Amino acid sequence: MASGWYRKEGILPVALGLAALGVASYFLLFAPELRTIRSLRAEIAAKDTEVAEAMKLRTEVAQSRVGEGARWEERLRTWERRVPSTPDTGRLLAEIGEMAVRHNLKAFGLTVPPAEVSAQGGTAPDPAAASADAPAQGKEATVEARFRLTFRSTYRDLAEFLDEIPRARRLLTIRSVSVKEKTDAMVSEIELSAWHRVTR
Repeated sequence: MASGWYRKEGILPVALGLAALGVASYFLLFAPELRTIRSLRAEIAAKDTEVAEAMKLRTEVAQSRVGEGARWEERLRTWERRVPSTPDTGRLLAEIGEMAVRHNLKAFGLTVPPAEVSAQGGTAPDPAAASADAPAQGKEATVEARFRLTFRSTYRDLAEFLDEIPRARRLLTIRSVSVKEKTDAMVSEIELSAWHRVTR
């Protein structure tokens, strides 16, 4: 009985020693591999972050380009609407007449002043104009048409009328304004320029 007990007691330390040796061997053999795996995981995570940031930046740049292009297209559409490809005199005179009625302008008259310079000499702020050294053929230019308005009104009506001119559907610029006081009313004379596009 005693010898059997000793044999059992002798096996237990050996088994524990073998188990400890196995665990130590595992850590000695596989610990470097585990560190390498953890390092690779961290590197992959860092690369994923870099890729995500790059994709985000690329998306923002693309959206910015699209937004800028849309703004330029809107400006071009506004220009083409306010500076048509034909004089469209009938619609222009109708718009000026509507503005005169809206601001209570009395004894309203509209005439074309004698041209002091060639109409081709007029210039408007054309954002689509080509550079000076571009070929003249096919180049788009602007042509000026002048109108003289005469009417009677109050100071307030005159001010509101002048304030609305830059917001008209057509591009209109004020060349001159003169005001004369009379006994019964104030007489004003305004010279306007309207513009349309031509292709030379």
